[in-house]
Amino acid sequence: MKLRFLFLVILTAILLEGCFSFSVRGWHKQGVSEYETENTLAQCEYEAAGGNNQHNRGDFVNNCMKRQGFRWY
Repeated sequence: MKLRFLFLVILTAILLEGCFSFSVRGWHKQGVSEYETENTLAQCEYEAAGGNNQHNRGDFVNNCMKRQGFRWY
């Protein structure tokens, strides 16, 4: 009985891991590597930090990434 329960727990964990690995959220653009995406995001964040209004920093970064063709998934 305990062995069956342990088996079901391990099987469930493996199946859930597979589901979550395909649902990675973040910025994506077809044909652009993860490295290039991170560089673009860092550039947008750098530009946002230079502004005086830190209240809208997140909006600035989002708009910057969208202007460059990235989408949030």
